[in-house]
Amino acid sequence: MKKAISLITSITVAGSLIVFNANSLECSAVTAYTIVEEGTYALDDSSSVDYKVTDSGEVIISKYNGNAAEVKIPSEINGKKVETISGTAFRDCTEMTSVTIPDSVSRIAGGAFKGCTGLTSVTIPDSVPHIDDETFKDCTNLKSVILPENIRYIGFNAFENCTELDTINIPENIEMILRDAFKNTKWYDDQPDGLVIAAHVLYKYKGAMPENTSVDIPEGVRVINFNAFENCANMTSVTIPEGVADIGSYAFKGCTGLTSLTIPGTVKMIGASAFADCTGLTSLTINEGVENIQNAAFDGCTALNSVKLAKSIKIICSYAFSNCTSLTEVAIPEGVESISNNAFTGCSNLAKVTIPKIKESTEGIDTIEKDVFLDCSPNLTIYGYKGTLAERYAKDNNIKFSALDPVVTTTTAKTKTNSPKTGDRGAAGFAVIGIAAAAIFVISRKKHKI
Repeated sequence: MKKAISLITSITVAGSLIVFNANSLECSAVTAYTIVEEGTYALDDSSSVDYKVTDSGEVIISKYNGNAAEVKIPSEINGKKVETISGTAFRDCTEMTSVTIPDSVSRIAGGAFKGCTGLTSVTIPDSVPHIDDETFKDCTNLKSVILPENIRYIGFNAFENCTELDTINIPENIEMILRDAFKNTKWYDDQPDGLVIAAHVLYKYKGAMPENTSVDIPEGVRVINFNAFENCANMTSVTIPEGVADIGSYAFKGCTGLTSLTIPGTVKMIGASAFADCTGLTSLTINEGVENIQNAAFDGCTALNSVKLAKSIKIICSYAFSNCTSLTEVAIPEGVESISNNAFTGCSNLAKVTIPKIKESTEGIDTIEKDVFLDCSPNLTIYGYKGTLAERYAKDNNIKFSALDPVVTTTTAKTKTNSPKTGDRGAAGFAVIGIAAAAIFVISRKKHKI
């Protein structure tokens, strides 16, 4: 008979969960919850699990007690659904060779099965949408893993050092495989040198890249993974096809041979430090559709002197273009809603910034934060329209301001006053001949020359 020993307590627990999708990368705090019950649930005569129940009725398996070879996790305890396996629940359970995870489980926390050196195979139920960081790290005898089709991402170091792992299905709907998820696994070691692609994710460039390599990323790739090409100094060019939605953090960091770059409009987010320290990069074109440039994305691109930003860009994060010492001018697109601190810090030759229109600050949140242009050229001038945020920002931060000529719109309408048949004027005449065409002339914006 299975027994449960309960202990009622009240503990507030907080945590964090990283949520990924193909269009964005977000980090959000999990709402704190209260533990209202703790206890031990017997699996058989020699093994049990410690559990906790939250104020919402969720059961968390917190620790396994025993040394059984085969472990079956219950789907319910005292009529309440088991939904979470904690990060220490089965850690270093070296005697366990197989584990059954019920469909009730929706989250397996990072490290839950870390160091289970006897585990040989595992099937993840459809109810689990992601594999957290280090979940199966150091499971040195794990040979096969079956992932459900709805898996969205595989976390950092999730299967690292699973040296025998040679069979794993990568579902077509996968959106991200994070850094070193398959480091030191048989699956990865058996891949040929070059581009390692898992489903629609370009996981990594494997092996030493030959000198003067031009990389053409194949059609069908939707995600360029974290660190995919990091420090591939021999890459001289890369073609990123339409259809790529995300460029992960550090993806091209330190690719010093790269000289020019075009980001297609299907990319919604350029990850943190994605092209940092690409010291040979001289020109950058970001096409219409890109919305988010993450922290330090182009930090330290010291040769960068030509930047074309799409009007679709909404967010330029901290240090996005910091230390781009060859950059002399930049035009901020009209769609930008936020430029974070230090976005252009250390651009020592940046002398011209054009800000024709930008979203006004609201609710105490600055659209352009204070130190965006810290340590730029002493001759830095902001060009914008009078009475706008650009002018106020320049004044508040002791930056020179030069006013752009306003856009002038003139409308001229020409009509016939006499009816060709009756000679009547006014409404009667209009009724006969209709309203004459109107010619509208828009005088183009003029900019000051410097």
